[in-house]
Amino acid sequence: MITFSTLLQTTSLVLVAPLAADASTSVASSDVAGQIAELREEITQLKQENNEGWLTEQRSADIRGVVQDVLADADTRASFQDSAATAGWKKGFFLASPDGNFSLKVSGQLQVRYVLNSRKGNTRLGPFNPPNTQWGFENRRTKLSFSGNVFDKSWTYKIKGAFSRAGGNFFLEDGYVQKKLDGGLAIKVGQFKAPWMREELVSSSKQLTVERSIVNEYFNQGYSQGIQLGYEADSFRAWAWAGDGIGSRGFGPARFNSQNTNWDRTATNYSFAGRAEYKISGDWSQFKDFSSKRGSNSGMMAGVSAVTQRANQNLSADADGTKVYGVTGDFTWDMSGASLFVSGVWTNVDSPNAGGDSNPWGVTIQGGYFVTESVEAFVRYEYMDYDPTLLTNVAKYDGFTVGGNWFINSSVKFSADFSYNFASLAAGAFVASSAGFRADEPGEDGQWAIRAQLQLLF
Repeated sequence: MITFSTLLQTTSLVLVAPLAADASTSVASSDVAGQIAELREEITQLKQENNEGWLTEQRSADIRGVVQDVLADADTRASFQDSAATAGWKKGFFLASPDGNFSLKVSGQLQVRYVLNSRKGNTRLGPFNPPNTQWGFENRRTKLSFSGNVFDKSWTYKIKGAFSRAGGNFFLEDGYVQKKLDGGLAIKVGQFKAPWMREELVSSSKQLTVERSIVNEYFNQGYSQGIQLGYEADSFRAWAWAGDGIGSRGFGPARFNSQNTNWDRTATNYSFAGRAEYKISGDWSQFKDFSSKRGSNSGMMAGVSAVTQRANQNLSADADGTKVYGVTGDFTWDMSGASLFVSGVWTNVDSPNAGGDSNPWGVTIQGGYFVTESVEAFVRYEYMDYDPTLLTNVAKYDGFTVGGNWFINSSVKFSADFSYNFASLAAGAFVASSAGFRADEPGEDGQWAIRAQLQLLF
């Protein structure tokens, strides 16, 4: 905007210009030109000032818009955070939706074991025949597990694998989907352990001694593919399973491990297993292991299982038609600082093309006692006859195990034990490397082993 003084000066120049015409023309023209130049300069300066003000206002508006956008984005992120997934550690690392309808738990198990074995006899069959005393380390178990639920808590899944001790290959163990129904019912399909031996159903991470009993190792079910119907009430629960086959050594020629097999390679005509448990007292959750810490709930539970299986020609010509059925019973007693477990198993193997009938059987008795809050002492006795049709002493196990557990924390446990076999593990006997034993030389007995193991769970 032009100032008043500028207008006044301009008007004066216009009025005075004719009167000064007689004056020096060069002087008048110079003054007018100078005034006009000053006027132009002032107008230009005013325009610049006006433009700068407009730009300043525009920048202010832009900045206000940016701030508003940032605040709106922060509100959106805060709102998302309120409904975001949860994560943490609870007996394993987990991710879960706020409503719990979707979850993923990642966990693992590592068992590092040292074994010292001693057997009798001096026979050396060759330069590579191992010595009577032998020791070494092994990664007994290295496992990864993924489990959780989808859409709601009634749809659960589990995928678990283990690295083999020979070469480190990764093999699938559990791989199933389970749907919980109303009335305590549940249907499970996939690969998992059939409801047969209780020791095998208890996780290897929750055993009383360093390893499961030799009786269990001979009769256990391992992993199988099939379908299972389960039912659970306050004091009673049961499972019925049908699948492709159970790989128990106690099944003789009818043995078939359906773990990780194709449908057309099934070597059984049928395979069924069932188990029922009655809870006399306590809670179901406390029977997931064989220890009873000080201050924990007392409880008693009894269980019984039955199994039957028949081999077909896919296994072998000699095994074709072999039938097996068996029963097992067990009793568990938690005493808030002490525990007791007793079990027995018997099978009948009818193999018309491979040796006729046999009836292997075995019993296990074990107990634990917490001498301190974190140290548990244990003892176990077991007896097994692999084949009663053999009258010699070469097909039996008759031994005990004694040792202790140190629960360093909820995830780390150190265990050590000593096992001794009164019988012979010579020809015809089942030799369990998991027990730290080897085959005896003919006529020898009294083999022993020491095992020490550090277990870490995450």
